[in-house]
Amino acid sequence: MKSFLTLLTTFVLMLGLAGHAEAAKKFGSGGLGKSYNTTQTTPQKTAPMQQQQATPAQQQQAQPATAANQPAASKGNFMKGMLGGLLAGGLFAWLLGSGAFEGIQFMDILMIAGVGLLIFMLLRRKAAAQPQPAMSAAGAGGMGNYQEPVRPDPMAPTEPMQRQQPVADPVMPAAGTAMSSMMTGNSAPMNLPADFDKVAFIGAALDHYRAVQQAWNDGDMEKIRGYVDPDLFDGLVTQRAEMESEPPRTEVLDLSADIVRADQEGSIRQISVLFRGRCRDVLENSEDGIFDTWHLERDTSKANSPWLVVGIEAE
Repeated sequence: MKSFLTLLTTFVLMLGLAGHAEAAKKFGSGGLGKSYNTTQTTPQKTAPMQQQQATPAQQQQAQPATAANQPAASKGNFMKGMLGGLLAGGLFAWLLGSGAFEGIQFMDILMIAGVGLLIFMLLRRKAAAQPQPAMSAAGAGGMGNYQEPVRPDPMAPTEPMQRQQPVADPVMPAAGTAMSSMMTGNSAPMNLPADFDKVAFIGAALDHYRAVQQAWNDGDMEKIRGYVDPDLFDGLVTQRAEMESEPPRTEVLDLSADIVRADQEGSIRQISVLFRGRCRDVLENSEDGIFDTWHLERDTSKANSPWLVVGIEAE
């Protein structure tokens, strides 16, 4: 048993190291350069919170009225049932005493019982369908001025519900606004210029990703130099030099991209692009997922300044 556990542990460790080595052959693996928060969050709306503020108070006020109605209704139903039972019993005893059931068969008894049961069910359904009488001011226990709150129909249009909504507590909107501000502060900025061509930018980013990966396979670092920041380039040169004994051969199969962050600090415009897809190691004939984020910057104070990759986050 111990030998089996030892072999299993060794196999799992070898599998993990093999997967790590395969991922390290891809361009920018492990992450280099600058890193930014690219998480997109949606602030909560405060309007639904305001519409529900008075709901607990209305429920607490409605409970006494409901409790007051239930005993009266239960007492009335009990009296009706008792009187009906006495009337039916007396009628049945009179029929027995008058000899009305002489010569009756067992099937006749079953038919009479069935008809009686049907009549009882119809009467019970009719009584249940009748609305309960409203509570009078005298029987409200000192609550003559109390009015039952109007509850909107959940299937009704939204405009009547808005007219009936209670006044919100002035403290809650401030809390909701504070919560929204906190969430907005933790969210990645998305400040794109009005004339920014997002479709063209993403198309160029996809082409650059494939071109850089091919240059990485070929060891063409001079070509990669034109796409990345000088500080990032030095780290990439060191990383690629460690692969000379076993050069990578990574083929991009599927690839998509989206902008997940956009901002500007002074004259420096920043954009983060998330790449998703699949790639294949040609030498090992194995596939791996692509989930890479490129952080790009452009100095708008310089004419014809290109977009350069200043940071890579790869998983």
